[in-house]
Amino acid sequence: MSDLNKTIRRSRQYWFDDGLAEALIGILFALIGLLFWWQTTFISRTSILVMSLALPVLIILGSLGVGVLLRWLKQRLVYPRTGYVTYQKPTRKQRNFSWLLGAVVGISIAVAITQLALFDLTAVFIGTGIGIGLFMLGFRIDLMRFHFLAVWSVAVGVVISFWGVESALAATLALVLIGLGMVLSGGFVFWRYWQNSEPGNDEPAEALS
Repeated sequence: MSDLNKTIRRSRQYWFDDGLAEALIGILFALIGLLFWWQTTFISRTSILVMSLALPVLIILGSLGVGVLLRWLKQRLVYPRTGYVTYQKPTRKQRNFSWLLGAVVGISIAVAITQLALFDLTAVFIGTGIGIGLFMLGFRIDLMRFHFLAVWSVAVGVVISFWGVESALAATLALVLIGLGMVLSGGFVFWRYWQNSEPGNDEPAEALS
């Protein structure tokens, strides 16, 4: 691997070194799981319709909220200790594509579960989809813990499917357990980061771009 590629990969790793990102994403997964729990509690055609519409909205707005909160936490907890690394900002086209992809994924999951009668595979779909994303992220930034989280995600989906619970409850359990795993992983990583770092001085931090 060239020095440039190593620098790029290291700058990507830096964003996840403190564990805050995966912890916040885990909380978002848990919130989405609560949406499925709401559907389980109030079973009706209206709840299914609301679910189909609310899921992509929650994914998009939740992702934006996670990004804002993550930057706020890093500015107050991380950058004073280990400095600030600048990144090439995504273009408007890239951001729009990300939002569109989130909407398509949310709608596809909702349609697959509610319209194609794939109720027994709900947890498998969720666990495998999230697992693939985590594995690809771990491969891209070369952090092994995301590979373990990917295995956890798939395992949760498979085990819940074998229980044979109702689809909305299966989705709730899968998302909450996967999210809990990410929160625990991120919390532990942040605890280690906090123990092993010291507040910096007032000198400008070195930036990578």
